[in-house]
Amino acid sequence: MDLAIDYLEKDTIVCVRVTGIMDFAEHKRYAEETLSFAKKHNSHKIFVNMLDMTPRLTVLETDDMPQMLIESGVTAEHRFAVLHNPPPPYDKGFEFFRNTASLRSIQVKQFANKDEACAWLKSEP
Repeated sequence: MDLAIDYLEKDTIVCVRVTGIMDFAEHKRYAEETLSFAKKHNSHKIFVNMLDMTPRLTVLETDDMPQMLIESGVTAEHRFAVLHNPPPPYDKGFEFFRNTASLRSIQVKQFANKDEACAWLKSEP
């Protein structure tokens, strides 16, 4: 996995681009690095481009992701706008993750393009 993190100061949005294959350990690394960067900028708005990322997660790992995110520092204030189009069978996994995350008060929403994602991040929660 490769990870690039940037900050849009005007909009206070942390922008992350992940590429390659991501297993559970790589997801944890991405979360920790992203949240550390966001904390330095006092931002809770995170745009994640995962178009060039392929997940490698089991159903149990997907179910464990929300707890891992909470342990990494995610709070109900964080908002994650994700640009992602995972291939089958992982497309159902993202839907499952989004549902389990919402049960833990993690705000994550999938978008078709960056403009829509950033508009949601800039809107009032």
